[in-house]
Amino acid sequence: MNFREAQQEYLRFGKALLSGDSNFPEIPPAVASDVFDTFIEESIAAKIFRFITMGSDVVKFYVKGAALNVYAPTEASPVPETKLTFEPPVVLEAREVRAVSRISDVAEEESVVDLVAMTVEDMARSIADAVDKNVFRGTGDGSDAYNLFTGLQRSTTLPGSQTQTLDIAKAPLTVEHINKAVASLEELGYRDDLVMIIHPKTALHLRNDLASKGLETISGDILRTGEVNAIFGLKKVYVTTHLEKRSYSGSDGTKVSDVIICSSRDAGVGGYRRALRIERDRDVEAGLTKVAASIRFAWRIAKTDAIFLIQNALAE
Repeated sequence: MNFREAQQEYLRFGKALLSGDSNFPEIPPAVASDVFDTFIEESIAAKIFRFITMGSDVVKFYVKGAALNVYAPTEASPVPETKLTFEPPVVLEAREVRAVSRISDVAEEESVVDLVAMTVEDMARSIADAVDKNVFRGTGDGSDAYNLFTGLQRSTTLPGSQTQTLDIAKAPLTVEHINKAVASLEELGYRDDLVMIIHPKTALHLRNDLASKGLETISGDILRTGEVNAIFGLKKVYVTTHLEKRSYSGSDGTKVSDVIICSSRDAGVGGYRRALRIERDRDVEAGLTKVAASIRFAWRIAKTDAIFLIQNALAE
């Protein structure tokens, strides 16, 4: 579909949204595609972890437990057969999230396309925020759209959790802390796909530590590009405010956060239904049309031992 055809779809859909016609049309492919494309583009979690397309609300995802063995047989000796082993499947159960926006009924025809496009983009970004907050800090108690699933910061709360932790008790994050976490994960066999997820305020102290070691250029690259694997042994660094920032204790208001270092391939898996539902509700008196977009997504921590938490790092 070319740009002009997509624009026409947006125009027809926008007019239908703002009209009083009860025969609301199907969602045009251009609109649905843009919501999902923007969601994938804006979501940090979708860049880090595997997000599969779910054909139903419940999908089993199998995690590899061990690789094939390699042998050096003597002459005329058969090689023992080995098979890939898998751990119990991770069950993904999709839950619905919904974003609501409003469009003025008095919009001029030439601005309808832009209004609908901005609304679609805003709703997709809101959904991406909800997914990221679930993946990084969700409590899993279902209290709201941001706590539908257990996030990486709460991985220690899962039954039988093998997440390793290092509590640095309000200290500024340093290279040494990261090196210790990376070494611990590498010792368990997680080497090639390690990533770090960090709050901007925590990253500030890490930059200061790098600068104090004469690495000013690299300290700037952490926030700009995330490409610091030459120093830390990490594939990528992601700086995000979606990590929880909290007081150190009930009597100590010093702000702290947790640094997540994990294997992007093994720590968790997400999924989403590539089906979009858009609903509307007209407020005639206010001259507004409320638009709601809903998608269903899922997230599960797969292997807790693939996660290392540097806890209570200074974040102020």
